[in-house]
Amino acid sequence: MKIRIETIIEPSKEIFAIQQEFSDEIKRLLPNSEVEAVGAMAVPMIGRPELDFLVISKQIEKDSKILVEAGFVQGPVVNGTSFLKKMVDDIEVAAQIMFPDNSMVDTHRKIISVLRENEDLRKKYEEFKTTLSGLSREEYKEKKSLWIKENIKPLL
Repeated sequence: MKIRIETIIEPSKEIFAIQQEFSDEIKRLLPNSEVEAVGAMAVPMIGRPELDFLVISKQIEKDSKILVEAGFVQGPVVNGTSFLKKMVDDIEVAAQIMFPDNSMVDTHRKIISVLRENEDLRKKYEEFKTTLSGLSREEYKEKKSLWIKENIKPLL
């Protein structure tokens, strides 16, 4: 098994162009669903080489199949949320498809809002994220989740 080592990147014109391209593509493929950019590049701030999209859908299974037909790889379906991804060069494009009443819809939106509005918190989070470069995916996720729980969730 290959251990994936995480790197941290800065937002860039290239990243934003890919983000816009996939936002447009997913919206075109899933016209009856709502598509929002979430994650670090949606703030924007430094993060993993990843673009995250939240897809709010009443037809999770159908929308997942459409994205798979468009080249996304189906990941797990956990608690009614379907996870898919597609690699574009070294950038991971990830989609989370969930029902409109899923509590994570509001959580994603609030986290993005708090980070956009609180420059000091965003800078502290970016400084923290730089310490995660070189970790395995599991270590990265564990440490990042703990930081969010301790520093961002109390503000939501």
